[in-house]
Amino acid sequence: MARALRPSLASRTLTVLAAAFLAFDGASLVAAGVWLSKPLMVIIGICLFASSGLVFLYWRRHQRRVQEIAEARRAIVADARALRDLARGN
Repeated sequence: MARALRPSLASRTLTVLAAAFLAFDGASLVAAGVWLSKPLMVIIGICLFASSGLVFLYWRRHQRRVQEIAEARRAIVADARALRDLARGN
């Protein structure tokens, strides 16, 4: 019976906070760059804003990897149990 591994509340909370922080900083730099006519600030702000999306992408990738590891561990446990049963039978 394969049970779905859910991300912890702390993991989700930290991911959302990190992405929100980067998005806020990016939006602030874009606004300040436009207001002060500083194109470099606008570019840096856009990069920070885009990186907030990357935080979510990498978090999702991390969650898939954790799921793969959990599935592999369950498979190893099942194999070990089968070997143990085979050894006890002989």
